Amino acid sequence: MHDVEYWLGEIGEAAARLNAIDAIEGAAGNISVFLPPGTPGLDAFLSGPMPRAAAYELPGGDSLPRGVLLITGTGRRLRDAVTRSDAVLCAIAIDAGGSWLHRDPRYGVLPTSEIDSHIGIHAAILSEHDSQAIEAHAVIHAQPPHLTFLSHIPAYRDEHQLNRQLYRWQPETLVMLPEGIRVIPFETPGTPAQGTGTVAAMLRYRLVVWAKHGVVARSPHGPLSAADLIDYAEAAAHYEVLDLHAGRPADGLTPTELHAIAARFAVNASILDTMSDDLLA
Repeated sequence: MHDVEYWLGEIGEAAARLNAIDAIEGAAGNISVFLPPGTPGLDAFLSGPMPRAAAYELPGGDSLPRGVLLITGTGRRLRDAVTRSDAVLCAIAIDAGGSWLHRDPRYGVLPTSEIDSHIGIHAAILSEHDSQAIEAHAVIHAQPPHLTFLSHIPAYRDEHQLNRQLYRWQPETLVMLPEGIRVIPFETPGTPAQGTGTVAAMLRYRLVVWAKHGVVARSPHGPLSAADLIDYAEAAAHYEVLDLHAGRPADGLTPTELHAIAARFAVNASILDTMSDDLLA
């Protein structure tokens, strides 16, 4: 079982990768990671560099199992998690007595304004699984430029059309995201409505597009795995934007070819069940 320092390192690595693809400009983007109470080094972390600051009421009435949620702060530059995680992160500890905010007293970090979505996703997923069997459940919000740009075009806000357009570019998209990509309508950032819609989508999908805003990804394998999902989807969106600029000369992978890829890699690609042959003109 990895210790808390390992997961702090992964948060930094995930932030670095998202920064490299221009997905976390300024203070945009946020990461949270739920760690079960048996995580090595967690107790020392909460009594040393991240001491208890105050009681903290979880938003929306959602409940989390006992453990600790590491989460980036509002107004903090996510890229700084690489070198200054104490100035970027805070923690919410859940125990028998309630929930508590922990943070480095020098920086006074408060959780991201989009905490409703983070808490809701963690609570929904962990309630369906043994939280002790999940080593680190991660949720990331980022704003990858090509995928976010496409979500501003009405045709790409049709979920079936978006998936048809994106899955034609590389076999890896199908292998890594066989269930497809969910699109939910624009909601004002940081509102309960945004959190509610995202949680419902995340019960089936691991990558959700927030129309006109960005994406949310989740993974039970930690923040780097969640960042990888964003990376794959953004690469596909980049190809799609290149094709748009070129006047749409490319045909890409056909549904028949995608079925062959799924068979070759033994992937249960449910997205193919609803994929049409039609491409945007």
